[in-house]
Amino acid sequence: MRKGLRLVIQGLAALLALCLVAGGGMFAYPVTYDDHIYPGVSVHDVDVGGLVVDEATAVLIEGLPDPAAQVIELRAGEQAWSFSWTDAGQGYDYAGTAAAAYLVARQGPWYDWVPSAWRVRLLGRRIEPLVIPADPEQVVTALEGVASAVFVPPVDAQLQIGPGTVDPLPGQAGMALDVEASAAQVLQALADSAKVLPPASGGLGGVVKLATVVVPPRLSEPEPAYTLARSLLAQPFMLVAGDPLTGYRADFAAPPERVATWLRAVPDYAPDIARMILEVDEVVVRAWLDEIAPQLGPERILDVAETLARTVAALAAGEHQAQSHIRHPKSIYIVQPGDAFFDIAYSYGFPQWRLEEANPDVDPDALAIGMELVIPSIDVLFPHPLAPGKRIEISLTEQRLRAYGDEQLVYDFTCSSGMTSTPTIAGQFQVLFKEDSAYASRWGLEMPYFMAVYQEGPDFANGIHELPITSYGERLWAGVLGWPASYGCIILNVGDAEALYNWAPVGTLVRITGVAPGTPTYEEQ
Repeated sequence: MRKGLRLVIQGLAALLALCLVAGGGMFAYPVTYDDHIYPGVSVHDVDVGGLVVDEATAVLIEGLPDPAAQVIELRAGEQAWSFSWTDAGQGYDYAGTAAAAYLVARQGPWYDWVPSAWRVRLLGRRIEPLVIPADPEQVVTALEGVASAVFVPPVDAQLQIGPGTVDPLPGQAGMALDVEASAAQVLQALADSAKVLPPASGGLGGVVKLATVVVPPRLSEPEPAYTLARSLLAQPFMLVAGDPLTGYRADFAAPPERVATWLRAVPDYAPDIARMILEVDEVVVRAWLDEIAPQLGPERILDVAETLARTVAALAAGEHQAQSHIRHPKSIYIVQPGDAFFDIAYSYGFPQWRLEEANPDVDPDALAIGMELVIPSIDVLFPHPLAPGKRIEISLTEQRLRAYGDEQLVYDFTCSSGMTSTPTIAGQFQVLFKEDSAYASRWGLEMPYFMAVYQEGPDFANGIHELPITSYGERLWAGVLGWPASYGCIILNVGDAEALYNWAPVGTLVRITGVAPGTPTYEEQ
C-alpha cells in the first residue's frame, strides 16, 4: 500500500517537474523574441518571423510587389493609359507594416500573450501591408496631362456659299475630360486595388473609364447668315443709277451667281451671343462698280466710294437694290465776244460768286475773247442728298410754282420772282435750310416760312417765302403777285408758303426754268 502511494507521489512529482520545465520554456518564449517578430508572422507572402523591425522593413521593401508595377488602366473612348501606384503617390508603409507585424500576439491582456505567440508559431499569422493612400493633388496633376489627349475640340457651324448654292454645316460638339469626377474615380479604384494585392510580381489592378463632358460648339447653326444669304441669292441685285439733274435713269443687274462671290460667312463672337454674319467683300463689289462707271456717260461720274457704301449697306439689310451716288464733272467755257461774267454764270444756273470761286485768277471785269473759264460742277449747289419723291418746279415765264410728289401734282401756286434788276437765277437747286421766320437785314424785311434755295452770295441766300412784312407790319407785293417783284426770292401768297414749307423737307429738288417777263435774256445781250 505504501509502495503504491509512493509511486503515485513520485509520478505526480515528475509530472510537476515536467510542467515546470515546459511552463518555464513557454514563459521564456516572449523573452526570447522580445525584440523580434514572432515566428509564423508573414506580410502578404513575405515571411518576417524572427526578424527585428528594421530587418523586416528591409525584407518588405524587397519582397512586396513593386508599386510601380501595380497599375490600373485609364480609358477614354478608344484611348487607354496605364496608371501606377507610383504615378498616384500611392505605396506601402514598409516601416509601419513591420511595426504592425511586431505587434502581432503582443496586444490584449499580458497573460494572453504567451498562448497567442505559440498559436502564431504553430498556425502562422498573415497580415496585409499598410498602404499609403494616393495623393489627390498628384492624381489631378496626372489627369490634367491626360486631358489634352482626351480633348476633342468642338467644330463651329459653317456656311459654304457658292454659285447658286448656300450649304449650311451645323456645329459639332466636342469632348473634354472631367478632371474632378475622373480624379474621384481613380482615387476609388486605387483604394480598391490596395485591398486585393497582386502577387509579388505585380499586375493589373482594374479599369477606370474616365468621366468626360460634352463641349458644345460656340456656334451651333450658321444663322442669321444662312437665311440672309438665301434671301440675297434668290434674285439679282439691282443698282439704280438715277440722276434727276440730267434726267438719266438706268438699272444695272448683278445675277445671283455674281452676288455669291461678294459674300462670305464669318463667325461673330459677341460677349453675350455667338452668331454667324455675312460680310461683303468690298474689293469684288468695287470691281463691279468700276465696270458700270463708264456706262453712265460723260455728263455723269459714278461716286464709287459712296455707291459702294450704299451697296454694302443694302446687302447687309437683305435688300436687292441700292441707289447709286452720281456726281457731275466741271466743264470749260471759251469766252465769246460780248460776254459778261454775270451773264455766263447766269446762263449756267450759277450765282456770279460761284463762277468767281471756280476761277480765282480771273478778273470778272477783264474778260478776254478766247479765255477759258472753269464752269464748276453743279454738285456745289447740292450739299444735301436729294429728298426722294419730291420736287418743286418754278416757271419764271408763267410765274407759277408747282410741287410734285411721286410725279403727282400736289400744289400749283401763283408766285412772284425777282425783278429785272435783281433777277431770280434759273437752274437746278435744292432746299438748303428752312426758317419759319427769317429776317432780311439788307432790306429790313421779315420773310415768313423761308426756304433757302441757293446762295446769292457766300453769306446770303435767295429762297421761297411768304409775302414779306415790313418793319411797319405791312405786306409787300400782295397786289402784284404773279409778276416779277422781289429782290430775287420766290414769293408766295399767305397760306401757300406755309403749306409748301410744311410739305418740302431739306434736300427737296427745286428746278427753276424760263425767263421772267421783262427780263433780258443772255442771248439778247
